[in-house]
Amino acid sequence: EEWRRLLDDDFRPRLARMWREQDYLRPRAVLGYFPCNSVGNELIVFDPEDSDRELERFVFARQPGHDRLCLADFYRPLETGERDVVALQVVTAGSEVTDVMAQLERDGEFAEQLFTHGLGVQVAEGMAEWLHAEVRRELGVGPDQGRRYSWGYPAVPEQSEHEKVYRLLDAPAIGMTLTGGYAVEPEQSTLAIITHHPQAIYFGMKSGRLISREKSGDALIHDPRRRRGSRVEGEQILFDDGDEAYEESREEAVEV
Repeated sequence: EEWRRLLDDDFRPRLARMWREQDYLRPRAVLGYFPCNSVGNELIVFDPEDSDRELERFVFARQPGHDRLCLADFYRPLETGERDVVALQVVTAGSEVTDVMAQLERDGEFAEQLFTHGLGVQVAEGMAEWLHAEVRRELGVGPDQGRRYSWGYPAVPEQSEHEKVYRLLDAPAIGMTLTGGYAVEPEQSTLAIITHHPQAIYFGMKSGRLISREKSGDALIHDPRRRRGSRVEGEQILFDDGDEAYEESREEAVEV
């Protein structure tokens, strides 16, 4: 009850006032579509003007257990001879909001600073989600199909891959930079890779797997590209690549 009163009497009115009065949120974004193919744990990104010319190669982590999922699994393999498409996006609320936050801190307006930070984060995230909806619309897929992944989160933990996104989309052109540790600046910004695969799910290195509607272990999808067995030789972990094709089609993926 007290929390509800705080929301209604303080937080929401304050945010509404700040939204009306602000002139520092200036969102910018770049969205790009690229031909692509997967090879093992990697995603090759090709030039839209010359689909045989490789531009970048993203490297993704693979689950050591569960279904050994890797983000590359949700794109068409190079061996098929057919190109897939990947959407990449960079979004920022602008550096102006960072300047306002710095001034509020100097003035000792710490509560206002936190609310300003929240507005900036929500503007960036809202635009990122809107762009994802546009990607779904342009690719002709349903509102629940596909996923948007950001580096630094469980499915794609390696943030150094940010450099490749910056090159492909020319992120500095909209005022975005990277720190020495590959963090994105301005802080109220986001980068993402989008897959339109109908079985794409959110997963981590220790959680998330593809299971059947009946949740039967016997119906687990077996991707011939997914590395299944492993053995240790010296200090190396070697994988036995599966060579079986799908025996049954899958209608949906369930996140657990």
